[in-house]
Amino acid sequence: MSSSATSVSAAASSAVSKVASATKAAATTVKIDKVKRLAHRKTGMTYQWYIITGCVFGLGVWYAISLVRSSYLRRKGAAARAAGTSKESAAAASGGSSAANVPSALGVMFNNYRNVAVLPLYIYQRSTLNEWFFTIAYTAIVIALGLRASGSQNTWDIANPMGMVAFAQMPFIVGLASKNNVLSALTGISYEKFNYLHRAAGRVCVLTTALHTFAWIKKGLGKHGPGDVVFTTGVVAAVGLLMMFLTSFQPIRKMFYEFFLIAHIAFALMFIVAAYLHWPDFDYWVWPCLLIWGLDRFVSMARMIVINKAWLLPFAKRRAEHSACKVELVDPNVVRITVNRPILRWIPGQHAYVTMPQVAALRYEQHPFTLATIPDESGDAVFIVRAQTGFTRRLVNSLTTDVTTDINAYIEGPYGTTHRMNHFDTVVLVAGGTGITYALSHLLDIIKHGREGNTAVGVVHLVWNVRQGANVAWIAPFINAALEKGSGNTRVVLSVYITRSHASDEPNADGTDDADVDPNGVDTPATGSDSSTTEVNEKDRDHSEKYVAASGLSPAAAAVTRFYHGRSHVEHILRSDLAASTADGAGLGVAVCGPTSLLLDSRRAVFKVNSASAVLQGQKPLSLHCQTFGW
Repeated sequence: MSSSATSVSAAASSAVSKVASATKAAATTVKIDKVKRLAHRKTGMTYQWYIITGCVFGLGVWYAISLVRSSYLRRKGAAARAAGTSKESAAAASGGSSAANVPSALGVMFNNYRNVAVLPLYIYQRSTLNEWFFTIAYTAIVIALGLRASGSQNTWDIANPMGMVAFAQMPFIVGLASKNNVLSALTGISYEKFNYLHRAAGRVCVLTTALHTFAWIKKGLGKHGPGDVVFTTGVVAAVGLLMMFLTSFQPIRKMFYEFFLIAHIAFALMFIVAAYLHWPDFDYWVWPCLLIWGLDRFVSMARMIVINKAWLLPFAKRRAEHSACKVELVDPNVVRITVNRPILRWIPGQHAYVTMPQVAALRYEQHPFTLATIPDESGDAVFIVRAQTGFTRRLVNSLTTDVTTDINAYIEGPYGTTHRMNHFDTVVLVAGGTGITYALSHLLDIIKHGREGNTAVGVVHLVWNVRQGANVAWIAPFINAALEKGSGNTRVVLSVYITRSHASDEPNADGTDDADVDPNGVDTPATGSDSSTTEVNEKDRDHSEKYVAASGLSPAAAAVTRFYHGRSHVEHILRSDLAASTADGAGLGVAVCGPTSLLLDSRRAVFKVNSASAVLQGQKPLSLHCQTFGW
């Protein structure tokens, strides 16, 4: 009994000792983790995320207020039109300046310089001062936080703090690159419009990684020299980041989109994994990246499965129904794609990703295109696409007839946080080439709401710059169907400007062709003038009727359509429409989608018309929405 008791006692003592050791080890681990968190907090990088959270909260509050205001103005304007009590436009009324207009005038001045004016061409013509401000502010704040940490121990050593700064950028970079991101839902800013901040955070990551690398080389690598895992993984991470940076310049993105996309993803994974292995203590910056990326992929895949009813695709009898599409060659280089997906719902201006395995170089590659119509009982989603290079060129080259239904297509979307324009008194939609898809969807939406008596818009004016008058046939079926049902108290005006130049009229195109002169002798400068724009049906009635016949417009659509030679003079159009506008809603809204020259033209025009002095005299402010899509 004594021996047995001793054995039990020894076993119990051993068990207690193991538990105590495990408890002590766990406590030590917790203590170490706590020390790490406190040490990292002292570097100041958590402040970066406090600032980001504060900015998102502020933008979210502003977005909520704007939604409430838009809804109020839409209902107010619709009620005034239904009752026939619309106010005369302040722009048409006489009268001097009023102190009550001072806040609006100051707001217009601020907005003009913040979001309308663009920097000169020799700097960067696509960026607004708003984008430059946030880019510079973000870069300066993050670098300042890193430098603050560098001198926190009464020494000046940037080696490790700059590495910490690089790690802290990773979740922000991946989050801003995600199509399904929370920031867009909270702020109302579409994910592609956050792209400049994605690039800014990427540049900060490249810069701080370089500083981290060179600082360590200068101070000596010590035990972490060549052959050590820290050295090896650090080099791999730096190379991956550098290659991702070098392959993401705009010329590469535009000319080799498929290569850019694959390279960007591959080098990003290379950087993230190697960075984790380089310093595992900072895994709390790495795991959120993988979580965000995985969640984005999961949501995207779920969208595609549901919209295309992928669970039915293995059955041959159902596959055609849920993967078929109609591709029409409406111009030698333009196709109209119609996909029937009744479950897909979207709002004007949104886009969707199209996958065509039979055409794609990589079987399931995706390409974004703007939805040209609005959801209706047919369930059809329509895209109008100009062939450039890569996927779109292969699509056009694959066609053997003008109309085919032999190509399978899968849709994922919709994406993009856009805003309806039904709270404005007057809406001017300016488009160039296939930028008509963005304008057409807004036009159809306004007509529909006008028919339902649910819009403040009294006049919607579509201004389309297009190479050939016959190109109106691209959109004629949708215009005819919408006007056949009526537009209620909303007047529709269609102005088609026939440029007949070889300048690229894609939404994201840059520059113009050398042949910027009409072959018939009509001058068509990039920025038009009253003298260079001639109304066709005043000059040649028979010629205008030929355009109408070639375009396929119905009598109702032809009655509201005017054809012009030359490019649109946006400033003249805005002043004319503003003078005839009422003043019940949010004033005049301008939406533009077209080549860079047209976007710049429209920005200059809005800047001139929407001056602080004019608003001070009683003119209602103008609102500008520019739509571009690119990486």
